[in-house]
Amino acid sequence: MNMKWLRNRFLLLPYVVLMVAFVTVGCTSKEDPGETLDISGNHSTGDLFMVTTDTSSDGYHYLTPQLSPDGTLILFSADWWAIPTERDPGDATFVKNRQMLTIPLPPSDIPKEPELDLPSQGGVLIILQEISIPISGVDRYFTDMKNMDKGNPIWEDDTHVIFWVNTEFVGSRLFRADISDPSYCPVEVLFMEPSDARPSPPAWQHMEGTLSPDKRWLAFTRSGCVIPDSFETCTGVELHVLDMSTAAINDGYDAFTFPLTRMDTDSTTAYSRIETPKWSPDGTKIIFSGGLDVAGAGVGAGTEIFTIDFDTTGLAVGNMVLDNNLKRLTYTSMAEGDPIAGIFNYGPVYSNDGSTVYFASTRRAPTTTLHDRNIWYIPSDGLLEPQIYFFTRSDDVDPFVMPNGKLLFSSALGFPTEMLIDLEEKSYQTWVVRNEEEDLGLDEVQMRELASEEIRNLEFFEGVMSHLYTFSK
Repeated sequence: MNMKWLRNRFLLLPYVVLMVAFVTVGCTSKEDPGETLDISGNHSTGDLFMVTTDTSSDGYHYLTPQLSPDGTLILFSADWWAIPTERDPGDATFVKNRQMLTIPLPPSDIPKEPELDLPSQGGVLIILQEISIPISGVDRYFTDMKNMDKGNPIWEDDTHVIFWVNTEFVGSRLFRADISDPSYCPVEVLFMEPSDARPSPPAWQHMEGTLSPDKRWLAFTRSGCVIPDSFETCTGVELHVLDMSTAAINDGYDAFTFPLTRMDTDSTTAYSRIETPKWSPDGTKIIFSGGLDVAGAGVGAGTEIFTIDFDTTGLAVGNMVLDNNLKRLTYTSMAEGDPIAGIFNYGPVYSNDGSTVYFASTRRAPTTTLHDRNIWYIPSDGLLEPQIYFFTRSDDVDPFVMPNGKLLFSSALGFPTEMLIDLEEKSYQTWVVRNEEEDLGLDEVQMRELASEEIRNLEFFEGVMSHLYTFSK
């Protein structure tokens, strides 16, 4: 922004007014990040490790990874056929439904090789058992719980996971499963709406659960969305909290919950979006992605990152402060050529010391015109503009901070350049040995081309599959 006109002192008042307007509509006077982007091969420079390396060609996507408390297993959601089971291959009814899997966290100091499938890497499908829950005053049986659509799994401890399931009867609900034996996992529902016990109950969506550091509280998104995981026609969007000491009591009907944000069932005044909440390391704040109307800046397009304070002081007397110390961290301006749908900032997560927030964003990466999702970071006080942390020319999403500070995330990057180079060199050395032992009569150029041809197919996985990776700068 050219600030020379400020030399005219008589324009000071209009400048102040303009700054107020910028804050109101979502702009900021902070300088944009520098137009530099440090790239090594096909990704940001840093220590990148490819966790899943299977070469299934059906376009599977592995999302929302979470490392177990003991640091041995990664829990994530995956497409239906990522691990073949006894399911009928011709049954298209559940193909779009996502499942939950675990895979061992491999040591990052051992070079990885491509694998044919997830089972060869130790991937295991979590199979849930059926459960019955009273709905509309009678028992309704989820006879095929393992086949229901699942999402956003998190660890409660090393043997229990929490996730949402689309029940198809009353909307999505939060469940807990004991995965000590992944092939036979008992399930219980954590919280049921009081209206679920009435005839023709309305659909409420409970999604994206996140546990406080002390495991006492489960924050989640609650909305009156007609379609799970879709906020286009929602009412009553809010951030809710479940007291885990009451979870699952009386099939979840006696569980105690309370709101943290203003809830309005009027679609004209209700928040348009509240998504992907996460706790601060000290449990005093919750960070989330929200529509501009959360900050009173109009509905508009896109989402920004917000925080609220978590304080249960008024809980005992029923006087919880809603939108407690609501603070907006990101201010994303729109420019010519930006996506019509707007810029989306979501999936925020704190660093282990709480000083930094990582999140996925469709904002333009420096020196490019791309608006694919990449991972950015910002100081947790929001006083500086976001900087890009990890960039590829494909989607990079769902950051999770590991105890060692590295990010665990999902990306459609495919195989990293340095991994392809290493594999090609190994293939070349194999051809050198074969050429000598079998007297093939190949020269170096021919052997290099054969090695290159063997690896070339791996380049096509960019944008086809979403694999899991770890990264640090």
